[in-house]
Amino acid sequence: MKTTLITLFIFLSGFISAYAQEETPEKKAFNVLSIPNGAYVLKAPPTFNTETQSANKISKWSKEAIIDGSNEKGWGSAEESSFPFEFIFELSEECLIEKFGFNNECEKTYPGICAKKIKVEVSTTSAADGYKVVLEDKLEEFAPTKYFDIKPTQARWIKVTILSNYGFKKFTELMEIEAWGSYVNDNMKSIDLTGDWTSTWGTVSIRQKGSSIKGCYQYRNGIIKNAGMDRRILNFTWVEDEGKNPQGKAVLVVNEEGTRLNGIWCYGDDLNEYGTWVFKRKGKKPTRCYEVEEVKVDTVKQHQLKDEIESKGKLTVYGINFETNSATIKAESYPTLDEIFTMLQDNSSMKLIINGHTDNQGSAEYNKKLSTNRSESVKGYLVTKGIAADRLEAFGMGEEVPIADNETQLGRAANRRVELVLKK
Repeated sequence: MKTTLITLFIFLSGFISAYAQEETPEKKAFNVLSIPNGAYVLKAPPTFNTETQSANKISKWSKEAIIDGSNEKGWGSAEESSFPFEFIFELSEECLIEKFGFNNECEKTYPGICAKKIKVEVSTTSAADGYKVVLEDKLEEFAPTKYFDIKPTQARWIKVTILSNYGFKKFTELMEIEAWGSYVNDNMKSIDLTGDWTSTWGTVSIRQKGSSIKGCYQYRNGIIKNAGMDRRILNFTWVEDEGKNPQGKAVLVVNEEGTRLNGIWCYGDDLNEYGTWVFKRKGKKPTRCYEVEEVKVDTVKQHQLKDEIESKGKLTVYGINFETNSATIKAESYPTLDEIFTMLQDNSSMKLIINGHTDNQGSAEYNKKLSTNRSESVKGYLVTKGIAADRLEAFGMGEEVPIADNETQLGRAANRRVELVLKK
């Protein structure tokens, strides 16, 4: 009897353990040290090509190219600059790093140009202090990406120093640096972006209510439209001179201190070819866009929604967020949903198809079901507010129609969206 009870206990313990693991999936590591994942170059050595923040693509041999998420462009030193070459990168928030990767497939027409000895240090204290060495090694010349496992270490700032190359006197090249890990805190508190920010295109003014964002910037009377926050990631459409010039999309991440937004932008809808866009906090009171009165701001936003969906037949909406792996709408989403409700209430003949889209995390079947349930939740909210159910149809598109790279955090955030399609 005693042996039977012990056997039963072991069986149940294994069952409970397996069930717990199923309910709490392991965090997936990603390359936290890339611009499309929110990394930022704080310091770089003299560089062969100076990146211009107004360019719609990252330049080859610039400091940004060393963390652009590809091995095709790479960093190159300025002519005859001297070792050591020191980079400091800031992650958008604290991460647990498991390994580093270096791609050394530099130009074979210049023997000796590849980086050779490297040192990697990390800090959770500041960009200037608290660094500890986690890796010192030698890279192979002209070699594809090689990964170096390290003891899992928390990091917010990463310092990479190139100590030597393979003998070429004038230049040094390194194609890409990667750092694989995951966020330390999955429940990081949101940050209110309301206020003025400086950027390449002049002052940017933002007003935030929940996850709903409204804003504008100086250059060509730029407007931030269809904007919303998802965790700490801001998605929006940018339009200049009332649509007379090309328009496009942007995805930016706010850093832990709330002092900087940085990320990617593109013309049109293709976020796979992008430039970089950086906002830096100027003040907490917005001074531009519409009128100061909140009522006026909301009215302008509602007109924007109506005009776009009537002119294009569909509207991509960000700022409708859900609990993880759930169709439960987060309260921060209500301002965005209320804007859609007001548009429908003011236009009684308007009928909409609500299409839900996910990223590719999880199986295709699971994502299809999840997006269907989330679309139904959006419909249910609007019906509860007073919109007739026969004016709305809900569909789940799952991961079938991505608009950005699902291999990056910013890309996945762009893919998680609700699209409203005007029903004729």
